[in-house]
Amino acid sequence: MSNVITSEGKTMATIEFKAKVKHVHNFDGTVAYEYIQVPELTRRHCDMNAFRQHPKFGGLANSDLFAGILSRVRSGLVNGGLGLRLDRLPDNVTVNTSGFLALVQVAV
Repeated sequence: MSNVITSEGKTMATIEFKAKVKHVHNFDGTVAYEYIQVPELTRRHCDMNAFRQHPKFGGLANSDLFAGILSRVRSGLVNGGLGLRLDRLPDNVTVNTSGFLALVQVAV
């Protein structure tokens, strides 16, 4: 895990997890879209050094409120649906599907 530096020069913390890509099929058997179920995010998914240096989350990285921050990030990714749709990825999410499990990186 490493810090992601945006074009504005801001340092962003990353959240990484691995998950299996699942398929939703149409009635005729064709694949409608692919999605990844987002697990409950915990500290083990986070680059904690980057979160401690983050301008917004730095003061909360070592507190009990950090779990609430991660749950808000998760709910923002899922948007009340089944999971993270691969055809509608937000700008801050990258997915590498080259292996058996997809590697998902979220820049916060």
